[in-house]
Amino acid sequence: MNIKANLLLLTAILMLNCKSNKSGEEVRETPKTFTLNANIKGLESDYLVYYEKDDKDPSGYHRDTLWIKDQKFTFKDSIEGYKLYYIGVPEALRSYKVKVGDKEYQASVKAHLSRLWFIGFPGAKISYNGKIVDYMVDAYPSDSLGINNDLALINSQIFPLLNTMDSISVAISTSDLNEEEVKSLYERRDKLGKEVTVLKTDFIKSHPKSIAASYVFNDAYYRRYFTHEEAKALFNGFDSSTLDGTPFYEEAKERISAVENTGIGMSAPELTTLNTLNGKEFKLSELKGNYVLLDYWGTWCGPCMAEIPKIKEYSQKYANKNFTVVGVNQGDTDKKWRDIIEKENYDWTHIRSTNETNLLIPFNVNSFPTKIVLDPKGKIIYSSKNPEKIDMYQMLDDIFSTK
Repeated sequence: MNIKANLLLLTAILMLNCKSNKSGEEVRETPKTFTLNANIKGLESDYLVYYEKDDKDPSGYHRDTLWIKDQKFTFKDSIEGYKLYYIGVPEALRSYKVKVGDKEYQASVKAHLSRLWFIGFPGAKISYNGKIVDYMVDAYPSDSLGINNDLALINSQIFPLLNTMDSISVAISTSDLNEEEVKSLYERRDKLGKEVTVLKTDFIKSHPKSIAASYVFNDAYYRRYFTHEEAKALFNGFDSSTLDGTPFYEEAKERISAVENTGIGMSAPELTTLNTLNGKEFKLSELKGNYVLLDYWGTWCGPCMAEIPKIKEYSQKYANKNFTVVGVNQGDTDKKWRDIIEKENYDWTHIRSTNETNLLIPFNVNSFPTKIVLDPKGKIIYSSKNPEKIDMYQMLDDIFSTK
């Protein structure tokens, strides 16, 4: 079902939710709550926990306990537009141990296979049916508008392939294999990965009006399944008249624009946020006149944390020059962010990206750490995303050694 048909059905739903005020005038009430009813064979847990990042909650997360009876549960939430949800299922969670040198580490397969994925939207009645098999949630959603049916279509095609790829990763990491066997398994995994990319590409091309296809595209572009030129061609195939204003489509549009407009020598986009240590507004443009290092980091990112001492060294080294470091945190709770900055004395400017104020999209940041340097005019002179690798610290030394 296309989006125009979806809108007609949504309009009918809205008309059923009209009330009159005291003057007899009709007042429309939008049904913001959706309901998901799930029936998953093999789901033996007493309950599941839905959680998502929520800066309004002191813990940084909104949590909801979903009680299970006879392998069934119901989940409800209020929502303004279209939003991707996922709920973890412990029965499908698989982990294994990897030995590196004399140390042993716990690793896990890709989390998406142990989750229920669906798109929530106002008034939706979503069904989720299937089973848990071979450490994979072999279950998919549907709804009367067909939005989740589209999502189910592509996921039911790629999830079995991804499950096999993860099984190969486990075999490589935990089995006593010879060099030829390992090489063969890697080749098989790579071949399956290419099949997944083809399936996603074909799905996007064949569903130009689909909310689900716009999500699949945005996610795949973020994860670099496509080159930028491939992504542009796919994106241009979407029907903008039906997808304009929808969240996945709009984010993809912004990311593509960011790639086009954040090359070396270009003017940096504006970053504005109130997510600062003191609550006062931060505007990147107000730092013009300085060389600015934007450091995208998170405590969950090992390479980010490993490099922070070097960031601290250079922040202090050129403290008396026109040099400013701006740490852009992603993925930590407000408390954890503040605590580590205070504990470790990260004495430079700090801002935080959130769902409400996403500071990654303007520069299309899709890996961590990412570092960007601006000159005093606000032009981009360095980006760790640039294929041409340059020593950023040597660049800074060269700049300030001549001053």
